[in-house]
Amino acid sequence: MESFDLTGRAALVTGGSRGLGRACALALAKAGADVAVAATNEPALRETAAAIERHGRRAAVFSLDVTDAAASRRVVEESVRELGRLDFLINAAGVCPRLSPMETSPGEFHRTLAVNAGGAFHLCTAAFPHLSEEKVRSAGGGSIVNFGSVAGLRARPNVLAYAASKAAVHSLTQSLAADWARYGIRVNAVIPGQFDTDMGAPLLNDPEALSAYVKRIPAGRVGQPGELAPLVVFLCSPASSYMTGSLVVADGGLTLQ
Repeated sequence: MESFDLTGRAALVTGGSRGLGRACALALAKAGADVAVAATNEPALRETAAAIERHGRRAAVFSLDVTDAAASRRVVEESVRELGRLDFLINAAGVCPRLSPMETSPGEFHRTLAVNAGGAFHLCTAAFPHLSEEKVRSAGGGSIVNFGSVAGLRARPNVLAYAASKAAVHSLTQSLAADWARYGIRVNAVIPGQFDTDMGAPLLNDPEALSAYVKRIPAGRVGQPGELAPLVVFLCSPASSYMTGSLVVADGGLTLQ
């Protein structure tokens, strides 16, 4: 459909080496966008880039620690130089330490917030000058999609730092949406439940714990990365032109319980 066509536009996806970030990068390429991917695992990023190019789109690869504000600005600028523009920013990079509150050290707590919430802040503010350019506005406007989590909506045991960081991402998303709508930039967040990714391995590899968890999901299963990626394409596309500040839950009904 024309309203989902991203031809001629460009995206930067953090966390693009695996899981949900990789799925989103490939879905954006399939929709017609050129895509830069950034993460700490450069060999895996190059595999993602090769898959993007198989869709006939340009790809760029950047090694990035999102807690480094200067490095984040550099990656944004180099993405623009490589692809010619920046229309979309997908903040999918993240960490999830699974520790009880008393096992969570101050360093682990602050590191988790620095990656998940601080990283999104660094990339959003670095991308702002490009997402607000007239050529982007005339093409439909810039779009940011941040990755939140159901853990940031509803308490769960043993993910204190992760839950706090994702609640911060939700608030960051809505604050930026309110501030930046006048510049033609929409800012939304996807709120995934449990998906079949490396981050979910501690649960997915524990049959007893997984069985108990799945019983709480009305859909009766965990999600696949390819089921979330089209939602991100939608939030970048003209089809979602009247959406900003939205927290869009994709959790198989988990938070209904």
